[in-house]
This record gives sequence, structure tokens and C-alpha cells, in this order.
Amino acid sequence: MSLLHFSRWKTLAILGVVLIGLLLAIPNALNENTRSNLPGFMQDTINLGLDLQGGAHMLLEVDTSSVTANELVNQKGNMQQALRDEQIKFAPIKVIGDKVVAEIRSIEDSDKARAALNALEVSIDPTQIGGGKTVDINKVSDTRFELTITEENIQAIKDRTIEQSIEVLRRRIDPQGTTEMTLAKEGNDRILLQVPGAKNVDEIKTRINETANLSFNMVHPQSFSQSAMTIAIEKGITPPGTVMFPQEQGGYLLVNERTRITGECLKSSKEGLHPEKNSPIINFEFNLRCAREFGKLTSENVGKQFAVVLEMSDTGKQVITAPRINGPITGGKGFIEGSFTMQSARELSLLLNAGALPAKLNIVEERTVGADLGADAIRAGKIASIIGLIGVGLFMWLSYGLRFGTIANMALATNIILIAGALSLLGSTLTLPGIAGIILTIGMAVDANVLIFERIREEAHNGRPPVNAIETGYRRSFAPILDANITTLIAAVTLYFVGSGPVRGFAVTLAIGIVMSVFTAVLFARLITATWLRGTRPKTLPI
Repeated sequence: MSLLHFSRWKTLAILGVVLIGLLLAIPNALNENTRSNLPGFMQDTINLGLDLQGGAHMLLEVDTSSVTANELVNQKGNMQQALRDEQIKFAPIKVIGDKVVAEIRSIEDSDKARAALNALEVSIDPTQIGGGKTVDINKVSDTRFELTITEENIQAIKDRTIEQSIEVLRRRIDPQGTTEMTLAKEGNDRILLQVPGAKNVDEIKTRINETANLSFNMVHPQSFSQSAMTIAIEKGITPPGTVMFPQEQGGYLLVNERTRITGECLKSSKEGLHPEKNSPIINFEFNLRCAREFGKLTSENVGKQFAVVLEMSDTGKQVITAPRINGPITGGKGFIEGSFTMQSARELSLLLNAGALPAKLNIVEERTVGADLGADAIRAGKIASIIGLIGVGLFMWLSYGLRFGTIANMALATNIILIAGALSLLGSTLTLPGIAGIILTIGMAVDANVLIFERIREEAHNGRPPVNAIETGYRRSFAPILDANITTLIAAVTLYFVGSGPVRGFAVTLAIGIVMSVFTAVLFARLITATWLRGTRPKTLPI
């Protein structure tokens, strides 16, 4: 079949792609008020990066040492539980430097203690065979054991902490997912944060440092002992593993420090109204694991009290409420009531949904990019693009004449429209390197047409009639065009996956430009050429 023959469905498909690209690109040239009156699919535009619309740039350092210290405290509790389960008597276990030290009372329990503590040496990743251990247990003497966290586990903790910090920051700063911000790991312990369009950097800092963590802790029985509470209040001596909290209605409450129902258990939280009192509350839902844990906790402690402890970055820990457990609470859903307004309940629920940061974040670098700089960059990019388009257009007219030069320039203009439409559809963020990629694409877009037209010119000079020369030119140029663009596309894809930030922006525009240039040169320009041939039937080719 002739390459210059286009069936009706193929013609409609090519024109349809061009039309869709045009509809998606048009909103970028309209103001916001005009766009709001367009259909939904035409309201998306190209997002501008930090370097074009201004915003905040921060480099955050993750204090992973605090997470390692917390892991030592957790392992201390694991050692205590392991020895208690085997009914082995031991002295108070202490964290000394980077070790947890346990001293048992009797030499006869040495082997038994070693076996119990060895069970703590579990794999970092249970799914990986032969993976590293979480801890090392060393028997220093017959009665003394030392636990250290392995280097592999420390690195795993650091990696996990940074990943969790990035996710928490994303939920805090962009809870709706509409801001095209950048959050990426930098080095071993740093996070790069860029928020395009941000005008209030102090607000971002507040969101970074603000925390809210919820836990459900059992109330200690000695809270109801007058003598025990008198000693706790006057002398500050509380039972081991408890914390004393003042209550809003007066008095104090002793609460168990250890709990497995923490903020990590929350699947979601949302403000609402009490079903009976019509007062503001916070509805919550646990994940599956904690729903079972909470059901077990309430089943085993019917008639007792548990405290809902809220930890805020600015006010510390406080007991919101301490209700009595009247029956098992299953299903993992409930609500918290306290001295809330609808606004405070909404703000607190958003913080709870974001979760607590697993480690402290320190701002080591901070910059604010002004919108004026971005406007200058956009203006310069527009000027460079226009100059490039005019230069390429003149070159094509001078080299291949009015008709074929016009066909090449129509393909080039369509290519730019399709790139803008694709960037709008994908919601890509355009940066300065992205503009550079588009300008580079302008020069590359006509390469395919140059190959085709040179081949057509050669065939015409060899005496072939116009239709035959054009068909042969397109057929013999297809393989070189495909090879050249595939190799460039491979480079663009490699840049995208290997690079980050601006490099990725350049790679995206370059890759889209390559695909669109092949489409416009091989299909769209060929369709225009075939239409021109059928309409004029020239005796010689003006090329």
C-alpha cells in the first residue's frame, strides 16, 4: 500500500490527536477566570517550577541519632520482657552509651538468660534469607549481658526514618496533593524540600516543626490510692513505668508509660459532632493490627480507665480524656471528646492524619526564590523560543522552498502545541531546564523533515516523478529517523531515572518532544504532503 494513501479512519485519528493537543494546550494561554468557564478537562495547565514562579527552598537534616537512642530504649523493654517471661530475676536494665546492659541475679540462670536474649537477634527483613540481624547479644560474664544495635540495622533505621519523614512532610505541607512540591532524599541524612509558589516561609516552618501524636494508655491502679498519690505529688516519686498528668477537673492521674496503641495506629481521623451531646469530637479509625490490639486491650480491662494522651510540639503531653471501659471496643472505630471547638478539632485531626515525625528535623539551608526572578526567566524563555522558531522557520523556507518549508513549519508548530498539551495533561512541572529541553526540541523537531526532504530532493534529481519521489523519500527516511530518535529517547529516559529535580524536568520535556516530533514529521507532515499532492498534482517538485 502506498505511504501517501490515508484511509478515512487514519486521517481522522491523526487530526483527532492534533485537535486534542490543541484543546489541552489552549488553557495555558488563557487567564484563570476564562479557564474556570471551560470544561473540566481543559482547566489543567502546565505547572511552573520553583525557579519560574518562586517559592521556598529548604534543606532539612534528619536527627537520626534520636531514633537510634529510641531503638535502644525499645530494646531495653524487649530485654526486660524476655527475662520476665522466663521468670529470671535481674537488676534494673540500663542504657549505657550505645549498649543496653542487663545483669541477672543468679549464675544458675545464665544459660537460660542467654537463650531468652538470643531470641531478640531477629532478621532486619524477615522476607530476606540471610539478611542482617537487628541486634547483637554479647555475654560479658556469667551474669552480665550487653545488647548492641548492628550497623546494618542502624542504616536500615536511618533509611526508614528518612522515608517516613518525607511521607509525613508531604501530608503536612500538601495534605490535598495539589502543590507540585519536591521532596527528595539528599545524601545520607538530608531531605530537599522545594515548595513552588510559597509566599510564607514561616508557615512552612511551623508545619514542619508542629507535631501531634495520640496514644491510648491504661490508667495505673495507684491513681485511686490516696496515700500513693500523696507521695507522688509531694515527693515526685511515681511507680516505675508511669507518668503523672494533671487533670482539667483537678487532681492528678498516673498513666502507664508503655502502650502499643500510638499515633502510628491511626488509619484516619476527622472532626465531627457527638451523637448525643452535639459537641465537637474527633472520629478515628485504627488500622487492622491496632484494631485487634485495641479490642483485646478493652476486653481484658473492662471496668478500668484508659487515658487518651495527646502530645503536641508546643504544649507537650496532656490527657484529653480518661473514660472508663464499659465493654470491649471492637471494629477499630471510635471518637474522642474533650474541650474542642470545630476549628480546633479540624486542625487536630489534620495533624493526627499527617502523623508524628519519626525524628527531629533541622533546617540547615533556607532560600526564598522571588516571583520576579521567575517572571524574568519565563520572559527570557519566551524570547529564546520565538527567536529559535523564527530562525528555524526561515531556514526551512530558504532551504526547501515555500511549499515544503511551510509543511515543515506547520509540523514544527504542531509539535510545540502537542508538547504543551502533553505537559498539561500529565500535570508536569516546567522548570528552566525544561524550557531548555523545549528549545532544544525546536531544533531537533525539523531534523526528521530535513532527512525526508533531502531524500525527496535526491530522488527527484534522479528523475523520479513527484509522487514516486515523495513516497520513496518517506519510506527510505523512516528507519534513520526512528533510529536517531530512539537513541535520544533512551538518553532522555536514563536522565529521568538517574537524575533528580531540574535534570528530570529537562528529561521530561525532551522525551515528550522526541515522541511528538516523530509523530508530526512521519504522520502529520506526510498527511499534509499527500493532501497537497492530491489537490495540485504537480509535474515537478518545488524543492
